[in-house]
Amino acid sequence: MIERPKIYKFKGLKTLICRNDNSFSTSCLVLVKTGTDWERKRINGIAHFLEHLYFKGTKNFPNFRILSENIEKIGGTFNAFTFYEYTGFYIKVLPDYAKDALFILSDIILNPLFPEEEIEKERKVVLEEINMKQDDPERLISDLGINLIYGDQPAGWPVLGTKESILNISRKDILNFMKKNYSRKNTLIVVSGKIKNEKEILESIKKYFANYENRKLSKKIKFKKPKNFYQEKIYNKKVEQAHIFIGFPSKGFVDLKDKVFDFSLFSDALGGRASSRLFIKLREELGACYCLFSSFNDFTNRSFLEIRSGLNSQLIKEYIEEIVNELVKIKKGGFNKEELEISKNQFKSSLSFNLEDSYSLGLFYGIRYLFKNKIETPLEIYKKIDSVKEDNLKKIANEIFRFNNTKFVIIAAEGFKNSFSKIFDKLD
Repeated sequence: MIERPKIYKFKGLKTLICRNDNSFSTSCLVLVKTGTDWERKRINGIAHFLEHLYFKGTKNFPNFRILSENIEKIGGTFNAFTFYEYTGFYIKVLPDYAKDALFILSDIILNPLFPEEEIEKERKVVLEEINMKQDDPERLISDLGINLIYGDQPAGWPVLGTKESILNISRKDILNFMKKNYSRKNTLIVVSGKIKNEKEILESIKKYFANYENRKLSKKIKFKKPKNFYQEKIYNKKVEQAHIFIGFPSKGFVDLKDKVFDFSLFSDALGGRASSRLFIKLREELGACYCLFSSFNDFTNRSFLEIRSGLNSQLIKEYIEEIVNELVKIKKGGFNKEELEISKNQFKSSLSFNLEDSYSLGLFYGIRYLFKNKIETPLEIYKKIDSVKEDNLKKIANEIFRFNNTKFVIIAAEGFKNSFSKIFDKLD
């Protein structure tokens, strides 16, 4: 049974306990409200670089091999992630080893060594991660699309950084970023899944994180709203098929509030599942592509709906026309009741399935509490989902599917040249 999470505070450090007694595992997470949105251009990618370096040696586990061995000795799996507005670290273990996992996580966050030789080695690793993304147009197109929407500011920069910025980041930069962006003020500890002794878990957190400093934090870089006119960009690259990104920016979840659920359902009905509008039209009826989907990406101060696809290089113009024609139909007629009901059921089932896993349970509650400072249970979210009407989705279509709000990026074969503005102009 999944209980409503409990909130605890120890000298400003917030902790969430998310119990699911039917789980076979326990996940321990450290979530920090920092990421690419706090970076300067010269050090773009430093939040992600720092996340890597936390695992390269600590006071009690002086190198990665010793650290990873000690996690694996207790049967644990571990990882970390960086995004624009948050960074996370987690260890997933059997319930008997939750205390051990918390000790290791505390040592990672409180006692990193950042040896110069490890920084240089990991710099090469991050550069290869950048190379990997550059070689994968399906992933690269996302960075290019985000950059076109938000431009030359943190919101438009790649989370991984650029080769130039990664090569220029020094150990001093790393230490400065850590001191200015890691504090008990912006950190949330989450323990989720099966919890054998809650009191013992809380005492462990209080003990292991006792010396976590309550530093003054740096301010997030001021966000500039996207330009309100049509933009397109063509990137020529040696590829077998073309890859496209169509983005429609909107407000952040602070302003959208519960309307984020409308956007999520809209995205699902548009291209988020096998029976969605775009999937049926472009893949099943026309056989024009293999990869196609839409998604809604929201942040505190911005959001965007995206359509991404890989397609036959000989059918680019026709393919884009079919997408735009479908968007025009949705602006006029919206989605029907059956389409909306399918999306509601898909949303609820996806959420339910994810919450069966201790890590996903902790992340679900943790991210929401980190940014909204409140608890929303699945049942409370289901009620909001059920309240969405067909007219809500039609309003979204007419709000965002506008020519001046369209951002289009394509990765196409070398020598490809074209303009798609006349096609997208149909949206008005």
